[in-house]
Amino acid sequence: MLRDKHFIFQPRFIKVLLAEHSNLTTALTLFAMFCASTASAQPVVTFEYESHIGDQRDFYAQTFPPNQVPPTGFNAPTGADWLNASELVIADRSNLKLQKCDDTGNCIFMGADAVFGTRNSRFTFDLPHGIEVTTGETFVVADEDNHAIQLCSVASCTYIGDEDSQANPPGTSLGKWSSPKDAAFDSEGNIHALDTGNNRIQVLRAGDLFVQDVYLTSGSAVGQINNASGIAIDSEDRVIIADTGNHRIQICDTTPTCTSFGMQGTAVGQFNSPVGVDVDDLGRIWIADTLNNRIQVCDYDGACVAFGEFGTGQGQFDEPHDVAVHPSGRVVVVDTRNHRLQLFTTESGFQMNAGLNDAWFYPVTDGQGFFITVFPDLGLVSLAWFTYDTELVVGDANLGDVGHRWLTALGSIDGNRSVMAIDIASGGLFDTTTEITHTPDGSIILTFTGCNAGTVEYDIPSIDQQGTVPIQRIASDNIGLCLELLSE
Repeated sequence: MLRDKHFIFQPRFIKVLLAEHSNLTTALTLFAMFCASTASAQPVVTFEYESHIGDQRDFYAQTFPPNQVPPTGFNAPTGADWLNASELVIADRSNLKLQKCDDTGNCIFMGADAVFGTRNSRFTFDLPHGIEVTTGETFVVADEDNHAIQLCSVASCTYIGDEDSQANPPGTSLGKWSSPKDAAFDSEGNIHALDTGNNRIQVLRAGDLFVQDVYLTSGSAVGQINNASGIAIDSEDRVIIADTGNHRIQICDTTPTCTSFGMQGTAVGQFNSPVGVDVDDLGRIWIADTLNNRIQVCDYDGACVAFGEFGTGQGQFDEPHDVAVHPSGRVVVVDTRNHRLQLFTTESGFQMNAGLNDAWFYPVTDGQGFFITVFPDLGLVSLAWFTYDTELVVGDANLGDVGHRWLTALGSIDGNRSVMAIDIASGGLFDTTTEITHTPDGSIILTFTGCNAGTVEYDIPSIDQQGTVPIQRIASDNIGLCLELLSE
């Protein structure tokens, strides 16, 4: 999932991934029902079916040259997340591999498997289960039968687990695992990993991956878990857990103090062994209600809507194990026993307006900022991204040296987002006649999820930079105007 992904980008380096949005194929109308267990209003969810990727293919006993594109297919996939608006990384569990696929089904394998690779080693997988992307092409994998967590790029991984024993036993000490099923990133970049067989969550510190906290225990009380298999973290660092064996969803803060909703059953708002969970930028919780063969979308009070049923058709599922939502409104469902992924679109939930016109920044980085201007009548939005000296040099009127870069970008408004073409500039000084050079290069996906929250996905090939950063206003002057325009 791509909510508030933690990424510290260096001054002068900027990049976004161009998203090619595939054409919708067949419209699928899905109905909503009131949750019998709550009086609050259920979330509003609209859906359209796009397409599916894959069918059943058994690759685990075959060898492929490095980076060979395999025939499109999966063997009981259990996890997926968006690398960007048009590419996915998938835990192809029973093939003992990861796959990276675009939304048309062009795929490559990533990593070796425990059949032909060296077991208990980085970038080698044995029943990979859950996966989450943080920024760019960095992601965490719950490597279930290696009893390990791996923090990966598309080319390599850091292995956190038992690398000493080929017997590969599960462990109970800190930094050891028993059949981990999923992991997620908080806003500081720490990894919260579901140590499923030990019925606990271990927190790996950003940077050195040191185990800095362990929370939750085994049981059925609130604040206890039983074979929990899915985890997500929202923009306020609340931890959402698919408590699989207890047939419910738990929401925990950093105390941790937890609340829960759901019970075993088939009614809307009830669950049967839920596995995958995600939270979108509108604060809706998406749940793969696995043995009920459906997806449920719930609010934090447990008011839900449900869609899907058992089957092999469009919008039908056979034990879905994961669901992931991109800020653009694209949704992927890992349809495990149908050995495929199904792609949907939903509403973005926010419309760009002139109340967004302001100076924005990413607080983690000094010396960078954004000017954003929305032109609703023209259907366009412009962005200027620049670097600057945080302190002026004494006796020097220059605001930036010749190494500083800045860019402008322009794109069409599409609901809450815009895919923008970049023009990058360098070489100029404010008080000289030094020539400024401009080069069209790359793209930005600018996405807003509220009047004071947005993300910038960037891709600039010439400086080999890409990633995603959250942005917020420097001042709050125009928030009121934004809210007023939204209500019109």
